[in-house]
Amino acid sequence: MATCARARATGSGPTCVPYRYIIREIEEVLRRVDLLLLPTSLVEATPIEQQAPRPGEESSPAPWLTNLFNITGLPALALPCGFSRNGLPLGLQLVGRLFEDGLVLAAGHQYEKTVRWQTGRTPSIQA
Repeated sequence: MATCARARATGSGPTCVPYRYIIREIEEVLRRVDLLLLPTSLVEATPIEQQAPRPGEESSPAPWLTNLFNITGLPALALPCGFSRNGLPLGLQLVGRLFEDGLVLAAGHQYEKTVRWQTGRTPSIQA
């Protein structure tokens, strides 16, 4: 994945040709908005008693939506955002334009200050 991120920054890298289309599409969206707010996964977390599949394994129940931004090299930050009906954690991710890491981190910091995770009280999100 580091190869694709490097290719993204330099504009080279024949192994990353399929990703160039994806990167262009995401950049087009980011021309119209400052940040993307997306889930980190399509499913709730795996209970601790169960063996969780690793990202990309065939046994994985749903795609980990963070992988796309690992490949593109766009700045992204994953944050907790609530609990499922089963009491399992849910996550969100903020994604910004290339080299706008500061905006992503500032938005994440503001979110954490507003939600106050340290109190143990989180918003209710139904998954």
